[in-house]
Amino acid sequence: MSNHLVMGIETSGILCSIAWWQNNQTLLEYNINRKNAHATLLAEFVQKGFQELKLNPQSLSLVSVGSGPGSFTGLRIGMAYAKGICYGLEIPLVTVTNFELLADQVGDNYPVYTLIDARRENYYTGKFQTSKTSLDEKFLLSVKQLKKYIPGNGTVVVHEETSKGFFANSFHGKATIIQGEYNAARICALGYSKFIQGEYLTLDKVEPLYLQAFAGVL
Repeated sequence: MSNHLVMGIETSGILCSIAWWQNNQTLLEYNINRKNAHATLLAEFVQKGFQELKLNPQSLSLVSVGSGPGSFTGLRIGMAYAKGICYGLEIPLVTVTNFELLADQVGDNYPVYTLIDARRENYYTGKFQTSKTSLDEKFLLSVKQLKKYIPGNGTVVVHEETSKGFFANSFHGKATIIQGEYNAARICALGYSKFIQGEYLTLDKVEPLYLQAFAGVL
């Protein structure tokens, strides 16, 4: 087991989630759903978390942050906060896409498709053909396009903010439809896995994953 201490941050939607992870287990996690409060909540949770764990920020080995797709404002806040911590402590920052986060929650019935609500009946769609650690394709698709794009086999993972029942009659055949969730604890575990494989960028190259232009909708 590793003694690396990982802090995870998830702010891509209404959920603000912060977790500390070490030796393959979650030490502490805070989750709260509140609009337009991520900047305040991040600072509050991080300070409170280190105090509760009786640790200091210098104990961190790396930070893992959700990179989207999702809310433009939420992603910018989470990414900027994570970069600031990593810059100050001179530690790595690892990004985990929401596609990877959802795909990690299902079995190996491929292909795996991950669906994230992009509003106005559009969905951010990711495809994992043979491995949940390798995203083969990503699109912004309408419901009508989804029905053509996704065949009747494999697994469809729908983010929990969208009812999986909405898709129950959309995909014919034997496709399994599962509802997945976001949280910082999962981001810690996935981020650490990517870290030990050397899958991270320098801070100046880390950016949120956007699949559509900003349209003033959070």
